[in-house]
Amino acid sequence: MTQRHRIWAINATAIGRLLGWLTAGLLVMACSSSDSKPAAAKGRIIVAVTIDWEGAVLDDDALDALDALRDTLGPTPITHFVSAAYFTKQPPDATASAAIRQAVRPGDELAVHLHAWRSLAKASEIEPKLAPSFLTGTDKLLEFPDGDVGFDVDVDAYSVADLRALLRTSRKLLEAAGTVSKSFRAGGYLGTPKMLQAIRDEGYRVDSSATDHRQLDLSTDEVLARRVAEIWPKIDVTSQPFLVPGPGRPLVEIPIAAFADDATAVEMVAVFDAAHARLRKEPTRDVFVVLGFHQETATEFASRIAEVVAAVRARREIAGQLLFTTIEYAGELARGTLVPAP
Repeated sequence: MTQRHRIWAINATAIGRLLGWLTAGLLVMACSSSDSKPAAAKGRIIVAVTIDWEGAVLDDDALDALDALRDTLGPTPITHFVSAAYFTKQPPDATASAAIRQAVRPGDELAVHLHAWRSLAKASEIEPKLAPSFLTGTDKLLEFPDGDVGFDVDVDAYSVADLRALLRTSRKLLEAAGTVSKSFRAGGYLGTPKMLQAIRDEGYRVDSSATDHRQLDLSTDEVLARRVAEIWPKIDVTSQPFLVPGPGRPLVEIPIAAFADDATAVEMVAVFDAAHARLRKEPTRDVFVVLGFHQETATEFASRIAEVVAAVRARREIAGQLLFTTIEYAGELARGTLVPAP
């Protein structure tokens, strides 16, 4: 064997060994990679700030209070549950479309809110129902300066077919102000079986009507509190999203943790403390918190939302876990991990 041949033989042997080592190393790495488990996802506190537009009146001071809240919250999205009754008054509110378009900013959600106003029933070409009131329990309804009534009519006064007509009309009217999502909230928190069947039949994907009846003031809302307790007997301020059983696609229910009109800032911050404690126990599962206030009373209560959000953002142990989003997106986050109704 020549010197050149011996060098080639030695090099070939070395190269063969090197390739063997590399192959073995790659196999070990592959096995290690396949055997190892990915890091578990970290849970978050999913927060949805919501505002109910009741269909009663658009007040400049209230709209200014909403603008001030937005300035404080920064880019935080808001879900606007809007009654279409602003468009069905006699005469209709000419400023409604512009006011809603201005309030619903990029990243926000525009959704249907249903109070059974008489003018909305007429616009839906169904017979208006004028009793019972979910505030008085009688046929005595709240009266408004424009002459419209029905704000406090219990939605169960209507059939599912009539509720669907109210939903279709509401959606059509609201589309003048923007794209309307498939989220929903019932007026008076009255997500009754008939109401939920109607929204399911109309293709809605998420409801956010459930609330803790104990948050309502019994001195002023005794009748409503009893009615809400009948509909949502197991809901409390810590309740998490669940699936509402029924035919077709499952409906996601995302309960309201607190409304600024009914809960103090201290009580609302305590909801976040409970959410944080829950997250510590189940660190891979998202925890959901829904806050709310009303357009008509924003002058008095919008600042309470700002106070609460500022307080929890200032808490180092909580701030990094917060994800502010819309009800629509919260529903999608929750859908894959939900259990049936409690």
